[in-house]
Amino acid sequence: MSIIEHDGQVHNPLGGACYVFEENILNWLSKQTHKDKIRISIGAQPNSSPHFGTLSVFCLAFALEAKIREASSKGIEVLFEIIDTAPFETKEIDGIKYQISLRASGVADKYLTQFEELLAKLGSLSGISYQYRRQEEFNNQSKIPSILQKIAKNQNAIVSILDPEQGRLRIRVACKYCGLTDKHSIKTVINDDGIKSYCPEHGWYETKYAESNKFEYNTPLRNLIRALLYAEDNIDTSIDFEWLRITGSDYAGFYQEQLLYRPASVLGYRASELPIILYSPLITDWSGAKLSKSLYVKHGAYKYLPNYIVNYEQFREMFGEKGIETLYKEVLSWVENPYKLFRNYSVYYFIDLFKNAK
Repeated sequence: MSIIEHDGQVHNPLGGACYVFEENILNWLSKQTHKDKIRISIGAQPNSSPHFGTLSVFCLAFALEAKIREASSKGIEVLFEIIDTAPFETKEIDGIKYQISLRASGVADKYLTQFEELLAKLGSLSGISYQYRRQEEFNNQSKIPSILQKIAKNQNAIVSILDPEQGRLRIRVACKYCGLTDKHSIKTVINDDGIKSYCPEHGWYETKYAESNKFEYNTPLRNLIRALLYAEDNIDTSIDFEWLRITGSDYAGFYQEQLLYRPASVLGYRASELPIILYSPLITDWSGAKLSKSLYVKHGAYKYLPNYIVNYEQFREMFGEKGIETLYKEVLSWVENPYKLFRNYSVYYFIDLFKNAK
């Protein structure tokens, strides 16, 4: 591993949001949320052992909730949205790409125990309760069919934003016999009341939006649907909590501005109704690029790094529970000193943080 030269001094120059939230972000969040309870949403694909990017997002959710509870009387909870419909395997048949999800392959169950262990430890450290739900449970909510129908009726306007090159709405349903789904919705027919899907092995089948628990989406569409559901919950007076989301800052800026707020506006939702999103600092490699779980899983990247940076199981074996405690305290300091939230962190920052923790 090459030596990265530095003087050991950490600089946090102010810029952008740092000027507004240099000392306190909790008062601002408190004034922007209006219900008695806050539920923070985090999500991840259980396709491998969690890496440092996922760990920092999860730590931030619990740390933020803990500090909000200290500063207000609001009820607090974390919800982990399990993205088990994400692709596990892709195969090409007759020139069309089909995929099998983490759920259909059973891979999701292999890694979920590590996520559950991490949640339990963070819940113990912070005193914050948590829940988790799979995509089937998320899709099974009563508001989802009408959201799907609204998107389908406006699909031309939506795909011009989410998929301008192919012009396809990436909504799909897996074949109940083999689990194959049309990855790019090439043959999928989208109607106002449901979709027709094609399996190369078992033929055509129809699914109504009322059977919403069966649906799968690509990332931009799933992001939009989740935000719209949370928005409807936020304005629903029969629901006593308000949503706040935490995700990695690689989804900040242009991504949300163009792929979330624009299509939401097309569908008649106001930005003020959508859930607040707080972005967790990006964890970067030696070159400044995002630490990518996909590259690690599919291509064996980051061999120059200690295994614990990209693998929670290795992290736990090396540092034990003290490791999570150390990382949680570090992330808690970001909430206590919000200027630390609006920047990125190199993997070498954490290597230095943990070099004496073994």
